[in-house]
Amino acid sequence: MPAPYIGSCLCGQINFELRDEPLTFYVCHCTNCQRRTGGAALPVMWVRRPDLHIVEGEPIMLTFDFGRGRQRRSKACPRCDTRLWAEPMDQPDLAILRPGTLQNQSEFSPIAHIYTRSKQPWFLIPEGIPAFEGRVGEQEELLRLWRERKIDRCQGTQP
Repeated sequence: MPAPYIGSCLCGQINFELRDEPLTFYVCHCTNCQRRTGGAALPVMWVRRPDLHIVEGEPIMLTFDFGRGRQRRSKACPRCDTRLWAEPMDQPDLAILRPGTLQNQSEFSPIAHIYTRSKQPWFLIPEGIPAFEGRVGEQEELLRLWRERKIDRCQGTQP
């Protein structure tokens, strides 16, 4: 299904559109992501920030200070506290979308799993999906894997 992709918070106060294709989609298993989500992992979908458009409502910006000059900024619903996406300060054109906020999230599947050395033993990674024990050497690798899968799907060589 082509863009736009419709998304919303849990309570429906915030509605948005992703007006172009994601740049990549992977799952992070680091302990920070586990703590931040309260789950086993964090699905991470990179998108261009200009491609996100609020259709209804007004998300708030939450800022968390990690110390040593590091901060995490996230857009969230002020009513239900759903985290919609993060906005990295060092990458003003990038947003890290929470794919679970998309109505059609099942149309996307991650191309890799990172920090698998911290993965919970009961979390199963499908066969054939690249898994990295730590961080990926070059972030370009995650973009390349996404582009390759997209090309394979267009050519009908992947489900």
